[in-house]
Amino acid sequence: MKNFKSPLSIYVLWHPEFKEGKYYAESIYNTFSGENGNLTHSKYDIPVHFRTLPYKNETFAKISFNASQKNALVILVDEHMFNDSNWTQAIDNLLQSKPANARVFPISFSDYAFNLNPEHLNQIQFIKTNQKDPVTGNETESNDRIIKYKLLESIAKLLFNVKDNYDTNKDNDPPIKLFISHAKQDGEDLAIQFRDYIYSKTKLKAFFDANDIADGHQFEKEIKRHIDHSAFVIFNTDEYANREWCRKEVIIAKRYRCPIIGVINIKKGEQRSFPYSGNFPTIIWNNNFDDIINLILSQVISDKYNELYLKSIVQMYNLEKHYSCLVLPKAPELFNYIDIENFRKEKKQVNSLIVLYPDPPIGIEELSLLNDVDNEIKFITPLLLPTYISEL
Repeated sequence: MKNFKSPLSIYVLWHPEFKEGKYYAESIYNTFSGENGNLTHSKYDIPVHFRTLPYKNETFAKISFNASQKNALVILVDEHMFNDSNWTQAIDNLLQSKPANARVFPISFSDYAFNLNPEHLNQIQFIKTNQKDPVTGNETESNDRIIKYKLLESIAKLLFNVKDNYDTNKDNDPPIKLFISHAKQDGEDLAIQFRDYIYSKTKLKAFFDANDIADGHQFEKEIKRHIDHSAFVIFNTDEYANREWCRKEVIIAKRYRCPIIGVINIKKGEQRSFPYSGNFPTIIWNNNFDDIINLILSQVISDKYNELYLKSIVQMYNLEKHYSCLVLPKAPELFNYIDIENFRKEKKQVNSLIVLYPDPPIGIEELSLLNDVDNEIKFITPLLLPTYISEL
């Protein structure tokens, strides 16, 4: 068995006298690890480590950069950190020794934060909270919302960057492009508001509709061209499922495994719900663009992290020695038989097929339906691997 290497680890550093530091650190943990606020079905249990207390003769415990493929260093910079020579030296040592697989995300809680380490941090964009000093702008809920969105976007972009020999000192993470799928008849006004909000409030990019791309064939080519950093937001209104273009967009997004969420804004009802518009998170429209953006970013992280995580599981257990393994970043559905058939065509020889997907496992009723098509395929999660694979 090979050693497991997490696709990403997050380290949160703060001065022990920064009394709000623990609140923000725990919020970051709850966003990226554990239950993730129950936003997505497939949890993304990204390791989140705290560094605040002294360890042996060190200001804080050393960071094991080699334990993960990528690392995010989130530094909560307040006046206590700025005024403590031990901490300023420890941060300087950390930044000097930082390897190419680690990206730094400094967060300012003081006007002095930007002078903490000019040599290494001047070229890095800070996440700016409203806090200027221990009193001014010390609004934890407001600051927490800023941090949550900014880190969700930054971590999503970090995971989207799949370049070989990735170097945080040289490689910029690609912008995330949101495809806004909507029916013109009753969803255009809301989609326009969302697009304008994206451009005025975020660093995300948006593709709006067929005015940007001429026809269906080109639309699919555009998706393929941006597949490594694209996500779909569907505004599901009364007329959405009746529109051919909307149905095409959903199918294309699923065919290329784009992260998808649905915004439910149905007023009266649908003549026929689209059968392929499911198996992704949904949210009720309630003048809540911030929540919608946080949800699609969470789904991006869920899809991308889990795909990398499951591939690491396959390598760790050397599963491909005895099995053919197809990795899915979310719970399987009948639509995935397209992926299964394409996988079989690409492989000249297919052994016993495992479809590995993230925990939690789907219910027996869904599993039975999938196996009605092919009962030789094992649809399993990491938790179920030891039950199904006798060699483990």
